[in-house]
Amino acid sequence: MVKLTAVKDSIGRAARDRAGNANARGLVCVFAGATSNLGAGALEQVANILHDSTLYVLGRSATRFETQRQSLQSLNPSLKISFLETDVSLISGIDSACEEITRLEEKVDYLFMSQGCIPLTVPRYTKEGIDTCFALSYYSRVRLIFNLLPLLHRSPRPRVLSVLNGGKEKAVLESDLGLENTANYAPRAAINHTTTMMTLALETMSSSNKNITFMHAFPGLVATDNFARLSAPDSYGVIGRVVLALFSRFISIVQWLFGASASDCGARQAFLLTSDTFGPGKSWRIDEKSEPAGDSALLVEYREAGLSEKIWDHTLTVFEKASEVL
Repeated sequence: MVKLTAVKDSIGRAARDRAGNANARGLVCVFAGATSNLGAGALEQVANILHDSTLYVLGRSATRFETQRQSLQSLNPSLKISFLETDVSLISGIDSACEEITRLEEKVDYLFMSQGCIPLTVPRYTKEGIDTCFALSYYSRVRLIFNLLPLLHRSPRPRVLSVLNGGKEKAVLESDLGLENTANYAPRAAINHTTTMMTLALETMSSSNKNITFMHAFPGLVATDNFARLSAPDSYGVIGRVVLALFSRFISIVQWLFGASASDCGARQAFLLTSDTFGPGKSWRIDEKSEPAGDSALLVEYREAGLSEKIWDHTLTVFEKASEVL
């Protein structure tokens, strides 16, 4: 286990050395899912380390981000912080943001992704016809990596971090990877599918991009307001809404009592991005203590059975369908 004190010491050293550290100057970093909770904590920690660098933050509202931007700017005036207003649940939204980054930059050094939502018992679809949970937790993340690969290759030390459920992979329904059949859809199934698909997709990309460090991290229990903000769809009815509200309140209390703070969790993610603990040449699954997660018999079985290739083909098909939506 990497103790939190060691994580913060590492970040503190990097922060103190940032002005004279060539490796912490002139970096280009892209953040998705960093306008609240652990993502915001990670963004703040990274902002405290880097010097004369550019941070691109993807999100829905520049107005709502303004207070956060001012806080980051006061923390480190040397940073250039650009907010790209886009819907990260849409493939088209990811594409437009990546087009802007590609137009302005010659490289990307860090790509951080923590966007997501809590799946309910029924799917909720984006205008591109993709369940929102899958869109945020899986498809948008793979699309971001895919689009930014050329810029990542131009970095001397490119790193990709997807914060989701690394090390918590479970069995998936191979005949319905996207759970497009609503009879197969359930909260646990959605979590299992996006988790396992994320791990195997990162392994696929890592196999042909050996100079890039790919990481799939599990943050553990974190004190966030995700459940407090959860709203039920109309199909739930009155009783369903009451049950969901009570459940959400209970989980929120558990999170605040026993979870790590967004700042502490963010520190661990900043540590993963900026330290040399995890190097290129493979895809890392990392637990909540910032340690490599052990391999699993399930993943070995899936790799040998060719599920990685099937997931990749499925993902490209979803991308193609999304691009056809006007």
